[in-house]
Amino acid sequence: MTVLQGHGNVGYGTAVNMAVSYATEDGPAPGWLLVVNSDVTIPSETQVMLPYLLAATTPPVDVIGFAMRGSDGNHGRGTAVLPTWKTNAYTAVLGEAAAVARWPELRYPIGAFFAIRTETFHRLGGFDPSYWLYYEETDLFARLYAAGGNIVWAGDAMPVMHAGGESTGRSGLLYAELGRSAAVYARRHRHVLGRSWPAVHAATLSVLATRKLAAGRPHDALRAARIFTGLMTGLTRPGWEPATSSQWAAVSAHDRSRLGRLRPARPGDRTRLTASDQKTGVGTHRSRRCAGAPATSTRRTAR
Repeated sequence: MTVLQGHGNVGYGTAVNMAVSYATEDGPAPGWLLVVNSDVTIPSETQVMLPYLLAATTPPVDVIGFAMRGSDGNHGRGTAVLPTWKTNAYTAVLGEAAAVARWPELRYPIGAFFAIRTETFHRLGGFDPSYWLYYEETDLFARLYAAGGNIVWAGDAMPVMHAGGESTGRSGLLYAELGRSAAVYARRHRHVLGRSWPAVHAATLSVLATRKLAAGRPHDALRAARIFTGLMTGLTRPGWEPATSSQWAAVSAHDRSRLGRLRPARPGDRTRLTASDQKTGVGTHRSRRCAGAPATSTRRTAR
């Protein structure tokens, strides 16, 4: 493993972009990139089958999502549904799992662990450095879907273990950052979400805070309230970045944009997606389940 350091706390998406630029700067580019959180453990069975799965998954598949298990071995959160006013309202009432089942065409993997074709990642421009810690993968997969990209899902026989957000803990500032990132997402995808989405999202957060308070869960209510505050402040103050002057010492969006800009794909790289990839929003795609098959895969890893 090669560790890239000395650039400060650039956040999740920018760090991945930097790693991808390093891993593809010389020699043949790997066919797949594997995005892996530091709190993810890959079971031995999945380690054995993963190279076969990647080698056997051919175009037009662009991304592979995986089943998640929590630290206790039970089913964890490995998938989400793209935000719309309908999915947000539905999630607030019935939960995220119900929303994913209702809109499978908007389903995408969470950022803790997924595989994406190198050419696809480059064609989409990688992660948007505007996001410091949240919504990066949501934004990436919204652009993938708008480009007609395809996601498949590995079966339950190939899970990964995810501790699940333990680095966030109970930090009020990071809850506010979650709201700020939602405001960035709303601006980036306004032509698809419409102007009503921030209002619906704010309303669902208010309902959630009230429900948690009534259920005797004040911490969860406070969390929803802080996300709400971050959302509203982010909408009214686009340049607001509280994490840059906090204990987290986040690198500013201006510097993240410079550090996280992907180097252009080398001449001769073949891409399946078209120029419409640079658009944002939700398009048509196919989401299905896949299984492994024999072959091999080689890649360089950078963090």
